[in-house]
Amino acid sequence: MGIPELYLKIEEFQNRQRAELLARSTCKNGCSRCCYTDISVFAIEANPIREWFNSLNSGQKSTLLERWKEPRPPGACAFLRNDSCTIYEARPLICRTQGLALRFQEEKEGLRQTLIDICPLNDSMLEIIHENEVLNLDLLNRILATLEQQEAQGTPRERPRLVDLQSELKNLTDEE
Repeated sequence: MGIPELYLKIEEFQNRQRAELLARSTCKNGCSRCCYTDISVFAIEANPIREWFNSLNSGQKSTLLERWKEPRPPGACAFLRNDSCTIYEARPLICRTQGLALRFQEEKEGLRQTLIDICPLNDSMLEIIHENEVLNLDLLNRILATLEQQEAQGTPRERPRLVDLQSELKNLTDEE
């Protein structure tokens, strides 16, 4: 399994959500509440963003670069403009899981607890969600870390911040 297959599995998981559950979700185009963060990603996730950007034709790149010149709200992701993700097709795993109910383990006061996290705007979903509609975040993170180790052949790599990745992409275009 590689990154494209992992992303496809997340998409398939989302597509299996019940209509009732999806109707309660506030996660729709234009909602960007979860995009106010400065994140880094594994190098294995930065590469598909680079590849996606490089696959754009010159007109698409030019349009995208113009959008990136628009001001972004303080604290927003480098790729967010007008409450919309400018790299949506190539967005990293963390972005692909937003809006879903996520299960993870946490140790608190010496006890290991299983917790479920969901966007506060989607709290009403918790009333009707089934166990099979909760995504195992710990498992996803282990898969992602394993894919990173395999691609890096055991050599630790720096995790690029999305803001730095955007600067890199802008500079690549300037050099062309």
